[in-house]
Amino acid sequence: MTTDRLLLRPLTEADLPELHRGVWSDPAVTWDGVARTPDQSRDRLRDAVEHWHRHGFGMWAAVRRDTGELCGFGGLQRLEGGDEVEVGYYLSRSCWGSGLGTEIAREALRHGFEDLHLDRVVAVVRPGNDASRRVLAKAGMRFDHQARHYDADVEVWVARPQPCNEGR
Repeated sequence: MTTDRLLLRPLTEADLPELHRGVWSDPAVTWDGVARTPDQSRDRLRDAVEHWHRHGFGMWAAVRRDTGELCGFGGLQRLEGGDEVEVGYYLSRSCWGSGLGTEIAREALRHGFEDLHLDRVVAVVRPGNDASRRVLAKAGMRFDHQARHYDADVEVWVARPQPCNEGR
């Protein structure tokens, strides 16, 4: 899939060096603020690739179309292995503040509603992560409630398909 500035494709094991360097080894980027070892990064990548095989959807590698840079990844996945589907995105710091997270989130929601026919997609964000809140709001998601996921207190944001306005 493509957006204005990104090629979005399924993650592969070949993405490991760039994802480890730009995402998983940087505590400013990881979900829990902890840098991962190369082996831990490999395990996370294998889990993401396996998710595609099990569910037929998952996280995409986010590659800048103009430079070929692998900025990070994002897309849809099962929320903590349950039935709900969540949108997520992780971008290396070199790609922060450029609107690419919003591009990924919007395409993931479009894919979820139009291609996968989901009736709801959620996102979880840590309180205080204003940048992610802005991305989710720009992508059309709204705060719904607080909960606990991934061993953290989080805000749960929700999006539903927009009704079709045919005949107007």
